[in-house]
Amino acid sequence: MSFKSETINTPGQSNQIKGLGWLIPAAIILSGAFLRFYQLGASSIGNAYYAAAVKSMLTSWPNFFFVAFEPGGSVSVDKPPLGLWLEAISAGLMGLNGFALAFPNALAGTLAVALLFFMVKKQFGLAAGATAALVLAVTPITIATERNNTMDGMLVFALLLASWAVWRAVENGRASALMLGMLLMGAAFNIKMLQAYMILPALYALYFFGTGYLSWQKRALHLGAATCLLLAVSLSWALLVDSVSADSRPFIGSSTNNSVMELILGHNGIKRLVSTDNSSETQTGSESTTLDISSGTPNEVGAAGALRLFTEPLAPQVSWLLPMALMGLALGWVMAGKPSPLNDRHLALILWGGWLLPMGLYFSFTTGLWHTYYLIMMGPALAALVGGAVWAFDQVLKKSPVLCAGLVLLSSGATLGFEMMILKGYPDVFGTASALIATGWLAGIAVLGLLRQRTRALVLVLASLLAPPFMWSEMTTFNPQPEVDLPKAGPGRGQPDITVLNNTQLKVIDYLLAHTRADGYLAATLDSHGASPLILATGRAVMTFGGYVGKDNILTPTGLKKLVASGRLRYVIDDGNLWEKPAIQTWVTAN
Repeated sequence: MSFKSETINTPGQSNQIKGLGWLIPAAIILSGAFLRFYQLGASSIGNAYYAAAVKSMLTSWPNFFFVAFEPGGSVSVDKPPLGLWLEAISAGLMGLNGFALAFPNALAGTLAVALLFFMVKKQFGLAAGATAALVLAVTPITIATERNNTMDGMLVFALLLASWAVWRAVENGRASALMLGMLLMGAAFNIKMLQAYMILPALYALYFFGTGYLSWQKRALHLGAATCLLLAVSLSWALLVDSVSADSRPFIGSSTNNSVMELILGHNGIKRLVSTDNSSETQTGSESTTLDISSGTPNEVGAAGALRLFTEPLAPQVSWLLPMALMGLALGWVMAGKPSPLNDRHLALILWGGWLLPMGLYFSFTTGLWHTYYLIMMGPALAALVGGAVWAFDQVLKKSPVLCAGLVLLSSGATLGFEMMILKGYPDVFGTASALIATGWLAGIAVLGLLRQRTRALVLVLASLLAPPFMWSEMTTFNPQPEVDLPKAGPGRGQPDITVLNNTQLKVIDYLLAHTRADGYLAATLDSHGASPLILATGRAVMTFGGYVGKDNILTPTGLKKLVASGRLRYVIDDGNLWEKPAIQTWVTAN
């Protein structure tokens, strides 16, 4: 079997777009950039845990390499280094501020819109590529996440680059392109660990089924070699860090045995699948009168089940066009023709369907530890499949305008109904938004039913369906107080910025600065929520007894006694949660 890529330009689908040259794609990419960059970082420094880590990383090369959470280098963050390295470089060039920390993510998100356009254009044509880029540009959770200093925007762009490279390998039959794809996958692993591997089945299937012109043995050999390269790149930093003696590097945050490999398989692995305790990364409040470091949101991802992505609180984040994407996957496969031999449309659907469907199942049914902003992972595949639906409708239109009108009515009507169901939960916007999108949709269907100006009718229908996610993205971009600790899209106010200190907190910091050695710890506290404001305000070392959320075993009472005896530590701040380390609390109380 031979596979040859081709760019599809179907007359009914893209005449108007071609008449405008590259103006429409350029406008889409610029619009996506605006939604990501407008007043970027103006409201906050972002996630304080990662911001404090970047500040600490800039204090020394060891802290940079080991992604130390605090300047004293006692504990690392719970993520691999690549994303934080890029943020540290950005902050080193532009200063430690909200814009510099979020810049790599916002740039990655903008480039992802452009890359998705070129990929889908090659697979399904110009109109489909423009549609996919527009959907990704206005998917609300992508906006929220890429305006933040969490690393998922960079992760998604790396995964798109890897997908592009594997697609190139299928096009030209060169194993070198496949190796490049696995190299990029390894880089993605070093941004968010096993989260990156969620698209691996899609990439393996794409290469295996797309290179039928190679023998089974050669395909297996190529994929085996690529897997070895993937593992080597993925685990390079982890193995190097674990080879350093524990007393010569930070404690590995969120691990149970001070090992990066255990962090990969435990906290960032099995726990993401089967843990039923999401409170381990969510603090619901504090009674502290000095340093109030509460963060997180209750019931963040809803109950596991088949309808999780179609109901609150997740539906407004990513699912507006999910019905259209799923129907586009099915219709696109039918319209692509017989799958023997596979053509580029079949392979595109294998890639994007293999990307979206497993993630949909994971986010629907897992009881493990994850956050709303992880849904950004669904964005590229969802957008590409909506673009594929546009191509499929055009194919039906050429064969049977009446059938096309019926399919558009069915699929867009179901999507519209679903969007209005979401909007119903927001009375402040439901009436106006529903009236506008229903009017636009009815006008498009009416024109389509008259079998005149069918392309314009399809554009009008699509525009009406894109209006709600665009509105949610706009509210995210212009939100004066967004959720920055655990990003989410849409209206509503986030948690108070813990880096904005009140007078009492400032007095505490002034006292600590005046009564501690510059080469010692400013103070010790239970977790990163108490330490982050101190680090960001002073740049001083701050010991945490329990790492990110107080669960780590970084310091024993014996170790604490030695630190105090040496004069490196004089003060412990108890924000009301030190009881989580009873042995340390007992020693502190007694001494």
